[in-house]
Parts: sequence; structure tokens; C-alpha cells
Amino acid sequence: MMVDLHHMRHFVAVAEELHFGRAASRLHMAQPPLSQSIKRLETALGFPLFVRTQRRVELTPAGHVFLNEARRTLQQADDSIRMARRAASEDLAEITVTFTSAALYRVLPAALRAHRERFPMVEVRLDERSTDAQLQGLLEGTVDVGFVTPPLKTESGLEVEVIDRDRFCLAVPRTSRLATGIPVGLAELSHESFVLFPHVQGPSLHSQLMSACRQAGFVPRVRQEARQMHTILSLVAADMGVAFVPEGARSMQVDGVAMVPLEGMPDDLTWDLAIVWKPRGVRRAPGAFLETVRSLSSRSRQPGHNAWS
Repeated sequence: MMVDLHHMRHFVAVAEELHFGRAASRLHMAQPPLSQSIKRLETALGFPLFVRTQRRVELTPAGHVFLNEARRTLQQADDSIRMARRAASEDLAEITVTFTSAALYRVLPAALRAHRERFPMVEVRLDERSTDAQLQGLLEGTVDVGFVTPPLKTESGLEVEVIDRDRFCLAVPRTSRLATGIPVGLAELSHESFVLFPHVQGPSLHSQLMSACRQAGFVPRVRQEARQMHTILSLVAADMGVAFVPEGARSMQVDGVAMVPLEGMPDDLTWDLAIVWKPRGVRRAPGAFLETVRSLSSRSRQPGHNAWS
């Protein structure tokens, strides 16, 4: 007898509930067929998965190992079915969109709203990842569109398009001597502690910021790293240091944080946001999402218009 997915699903339900009655209810089936399914599975495997008494059900050591593997197998099976459905029919369209936290206060929310209005039947799966992790997912085919921080270390087989460009300002605690609204020179920050995003989140941008500081005569003393912009600003409010943030972060208005203009930053040093995708064999649903993002990006560059709001 071959072990099939139905037996595995039955086993996982019993293993998680440790009660045949509750597991049967969860599976919407009667208890006797469930018990028979588990017995068939144990017979096929050649070892017991459960220790049964009148009062309780427990996993055997082999059952614990099999539970981990069964969960992994079922997840892989579900992912395979989901991906096959995506490839088989645009009527069951689903796209996976990954992003860095900077996209959350810029294009992404507006793009999701606009795309949902145009294509209400298309499901968008969201996953926050570092830029490098997004590129890996795109190359593996598990991600359709990514919102990343350019420039990228590798673009082999991928299409990259910058959709937003923002100058830097400085986030400082309200109690800081720098919180005057007067522009601050980069060289004036040599004695400050910094809150910074980790290198892996945007390797090229991180390196550019470090290089700009070295050219100004100092190496930043990074006291704390954080991935999400709101976390960075919250740490600044807690007096953990100052932070380089894009001008667009002013809209977040975190209590205890003041935004100060920066002087002395290289003209070509901007916090860019780009979309990236694998152009070969791109499906209709991701293509439509890309067009939505492009249309918003074009409108945002018109004078007096903010497409992100």
C-alpha cells in the first residue's frame, strides 16, 4: 500500500489534536473511518505512530519524526497545486508580491487599492523580504513582482525599473540638539549614534551611505539595526540614535521624532524604489499589476499630484 496525502492529513489532524473524536470533527468525518485510516497508515509504514490508552492518545518517537515530515510534505503538495493552478488558468489568477518596508509608505498601498478595483478576482499574496531574498524568489519562480532597493548586486535574467526616487533627511529625537529644523551637515554627525537598516536588506544603498560618511571624515557608530521604517523611527524616538531616512518618511509622523534637512550628501545618493520581475514567460495577471504600478509612478511625477495617497 502506498501512503497517500489523505492518510497524511488524517494523521496530522490526530497528532495535533491527540484525540480521535476532535480530529474527526476537524476533518468533517466520522471517527471509525478515521481510526481505520490511521491503522492502514501504520500498517503501510510498518511501525506504530500512536500509543493509545482508554484515557489518552500519544505520539510514539517515530510518530514525532513522521509528523514533522508529513507537515513538510503536505505544505509542498499545497504549494505545488497552487502554483500549477496559477499556470493553468488566469481565471484562478494569483500573484505573489514581495517588498521591502520602504514600499509600505510609498507606492505599494496605492497600487494594491488600484489593482483590486481593476481586478477584484485576482488574489495578491504579500511577503516582506530583504532585497536579496526577493531576487532569489524571482529567479526560482515563486515570486512574480518585487519592490526592492536598487542598485542590485545581480540582475541576471531579471527586469528592473525604478519607480520612485527620494532624497535623504535625518530623523533625530525631539530632545536632540539637532532638532532645530536647521539643515545639518553630514560632517556634523561624527559623534552621533545611528539606527540603520541591516546591510543584507539593501547592500548597495548601505555601502553608499557608509562611503558618504567616510568621505565626510567619519565611520558611523551603528548602535541598533532595524528592518522596518516604523521600527527605525520608534528607536530614534527612544533616543537610540539618529537615522538616515527618505524624505517620504516625514508622512509617518512618529511622536518624539523630528525630521531635519541634510547637507553634504552626494547628489546621486537617493533612496530609490524599484520594481523587479522575470520578463520571460510573464503571465497576464502579474503584467497587469506591473502596469498599475507604472501608471501610479507616472502620475506621481506630475507637478502637484501625489499618486501614493
